[in-house]
Amino acid sequence: MPTLNPAILPAVSAVRTAAERLRAFLPPSRLIRHEALSEQLGVEVWFKMELENPTGSFKVRGAYNVLAGLSPEERAKGVVASSAGNHGLGVAYAAKAFGAPAMLYVPVTAPQVKKDGIRALGATVNDEAADYDVAMVMAKAHAEREGIRFINPCLGLDLLAGQGTVALELLEQLPAMRTVLICTGGGGLLGGMGAVLRTLAPDVRVIGVQSVETAAMANSVRAGHVVDTPVTPTLADGLSGQIDDDALHIGQVCADELRLVTEEELGETMIWLHRTTGMAVEGAGAVTVAALRHGHLQEPVGPIVALVSGRNVDPARLEKLAGQHPG
Repeated sequence: MPTLNPAILPAVSAVRTAAERLRAFLPPSRLIRHEALSEQLGVEVWFKMELENPTGSFKVRGAYNVLAGLSPEERAKGVVASSAGNHGLGVAYAAKAFGAPAMLYVPVTAPQVKKDGIRALGATVNDEAADYDVAMVMAKAHAEREGIRFINPCLGLDLLAGQGTVALELLEQLPAMRTVLICTGGGGLLGGMGAVLRTLAPDVRVIGVQSVETAAMANSVRAGHVVDTPVTPTLADGLSGQIDDDALHIGQVCADELRLVTEEELGETMIWLHRTTGMAVEGAGAVTVAALRHGHLQEPVGPIVALVSGRNVDPARLEKLAGQHPG
């Protein structure tokens, strides 16, 4: 088994503690069998429906666990975070649950539906940053200036322990699981789930999936060091941004493979999901399904689980994609 750095990746005991905290707050997300993909691949394919969580993604898990671990005094001072959108929604939702003020820095390009959702939960939004990485710099400076907790969207033992609860649920829901596809940006979900699976189910094949335009993790793992990756327009805005050495460690020890899907494949998959299931899935959460639908797995071994996370799609984006993929 790869050596997991305990300063970066949570112990299974910490993930179990997070699961106990979440139990009364968030029921396990559903696991549903997808008949068409199962038939196409010749093995069972299941969707882990993280888009059905209150804020539309898995991000609320880690955010809640962070807020739950703060002292009353720390909560009263408030928290700050940077986000492409869904982490911000998770932090805002958790902060509201604990009565804590929250400040979110998001890029100007963040989908309006996400910015509106964060504000509706009572958090303050600053959307002046040119891109995701600038938003993080601004949020960290705010935390330093005000002496409050910065909640990293992808790193931190308490955050990753919350995300790792997805893996605990899967091991109960589908003990026979042999392959799991995880949407991967900065590595928060990959790290949390990977820490659990590497320890409790080392035979499960873990595949991180990104888009070609959000391939900072894949590029860096391939090179063996952090690679500066240009930030370019993408349907998978939730996976965009650079990574650091801690995230590189996550990619190196938690993923058996990292797969990339094209923007064309991703757009087609988003519209296919909408037409065939009625689900509006944002690009960051549809990359896993795109990898399956477009043959990016060599010799698929089932049962396969694809994480499907993120329902916060601007209607105008779906309408435009529908015109590009008339079906």
